[in-house]
Amino acid sequence: MLNYYFVRSETGENINKNLDFTHAAHFVLSYDWHIGTDYHLKIEPYIQHLYHVPVIPGSTYSFINLKGNEDWFVAGKVENEGQGRNYGLDVTFEKYMSEAYYFLLTGSLFSSRYKVTANGWYNTRYNRNYVFNFLFGKEWMLGKNKQNLFGANGKLSFQGGDRYSPIDETASVQKQDVFYNEQNPFSKQLSPALLGHFTLSYKINKYRKSHEFALKVLNITGYKEYYGHRYNFKSGSVDEEREAIIIPNISYKIEF
Repeated sequence: MLNYYFVRSETGENINKNLDFTHAAHFVLSYDWHIGTDYHLKIEPYIQHLYHVPVIPGSTYSFINLKGNEDWFVAGKVENEGQGRNYGLDVTFEKYMSEAYYFLLTGSLFSSRYKVTANGWYNTRYNRNYVFNFLFGKEWMLGKNKQNLFGANGKLSFQGGDRYSPIDETASVQKQDVFYNEQNPFSKQLSPALLGHFTLSYKINKYRKSHEFALKVLNITGYKEYYGHRYNFKSGSVDEEREAIIIPNISYKIEF
């Protein structure tokens, strides 16, 4: 945050030294139902109002959209005049570990918007609109005396795509760089994302010690992460920068 507090004007004046924190008010309703001994259902509608949000008046820039690896500096005067509004519905249904398996289903439908002074309401960078998750696991007892444990665990996540501002194609081609039209920020959205992780493990239990072998694969679905847009000097166009990083991991652990 020092990069924002110690911004100086052309005359050397520290223009953001009185910048205050963002304030928030929350309202949540919760319905919690334990179904028998193994199942649990939870439903939560919520509303969150953000105020005194740091923004640059006369623009569409708001600290609500800060992204750690992109927004390192700000050059203009920042004032606590912005607002934010988040509301949605969260649903969780789970089965506790019993009969050697478990699962967890979560779903979230939401809207995330922000406002800069007298300007209208805009989508935030993080307004994916929906997220659904499915976690599951199963265990099998193996070995001569059923003392060893083989386990399989996984997670699937389906969520709305990343948001970005419209590309100013003319300015981008003229200056051979990426220029966004920030008059309607984050009004564009990429296709939905499906991410999956999977783990297999085998634990050998012996007297006073155990050995565990595991294979974990992150991003087994091969989802291509979005890193923004880049200017393509060969084609003279602006392209999405995306990359699929699949991470396999083999591990061994001994416990005494």
